[in-house]
Amino acid sequence: MTALLEVHNLSVTAANQTLLSDISFQLQQGDYLCILGPNGAGKSTLLKALMGIIPFESGAISINKTPLPQLTQKQLARQMSYVPQTHGHSLPFTVVDFIKMGRYAYHTAFSDWLSADQDIMDHAINITNTGAFLQRQMQTLSGGEVQRVMIAAALCQQTPLLLLDEPTSFLDPHHQVDVHQLICQLNQQHNISIIEVSHNLNHAAQHSKQILALKQGKKLWYGESSQLLKSSHLENLYDQQFVFTTHPQTGSTIALPREPS
Repeated sequence: MTALLEVHNLSVTAANQTLLSDISFQLQQGDYLCILGPNGAGKSTLLKALMGIIPFESGAISINKTPLPQLTQKQLARQMSYVPQTHGHSLPFTVVDFIKMGRYAYHTAFSDWLSADQDIMDHAINITNTGAFLQRQMQTLSGGEVQRVMIAAALCQQTPLLLLDEPTSFLDPHHQVDVHQLICQLNQQHNISIIEVSHNLNHAAQHSKQILALKQGKKLWYGESSQLLKSSHLENLYDQQFVFTTHPQTGSTIALPREPS
């Protein structure tokens, strides 16, 4: 099976500082990869390198066997979409206009909005349940509503791969569950490949398929998500001891930071 995304020996340097060193992994269509690690580990830097926002010092990134540098910005925008960390409060658009921008990769400055574009946008709105506030300004939305709109715009790009940078970091528990359910739905029901940067290690272990753990810009661990919750892995990753218990609903193992005695 041809990999959707391949990363080989990737290194990123900025201002004489190594941000990523010798990172390798691959993603098949339908995979769900969570990237974990402490603050400053290089997680967001990796996403930016995958999107071509920052150059890489050495190594290779290819999408469907095409090297990343050979893709134009519009070609890349048809292969991967991105949901950044944001509150949405600085975006001076209505919700419907912001979602429409997700079709930019398929248009020129003078092309018309077609019925096919509308169908795709309506589908994205339906999946994300954003139809109730299409005419509102982005600045008026709650954090959970903003994330749903961001995901709707990303779905309008019709990409096989969706990148998310800490999509629930500013949300309350209800909206964290809501957004994570949506992400799992996109992966499981619509076969969209997911790369999610997260600090929620229990979510990553229970819902993603693979985990890439970074520390100080290096790959510390990479494998099946179900294998992460081993004390030796986590203690080394976070320089923190953990205790383990069983989730009362699912029966799965969950990890909690050990409090000082």
